[in-house]
Amino acid sequence: MYTEEQITEWKEKAAKWDDLSDQIAACYGKEDEDGDWEENDDPNTDLCTIGEIAATAFGWL
Repeated sequence: MYTEEQITEWKEKAAKWDDLSDQIAACYGKEDEDGDWEENDDPNTDLCTIGEIAATAFGWL
């Protein structure tokens, strides 16, 4: 059986991964109200930006 502490830790980690996923996904685009995909045309959301988001999430920057 798992302890409450382990479960809490896993939930916190899952929330961090979900947040990271949301931040990176926003660099690519988002769904509109109709569920259609809208690409992000912002030139400041390139792979370097995605790398910085990931590195920051892991505490490397």
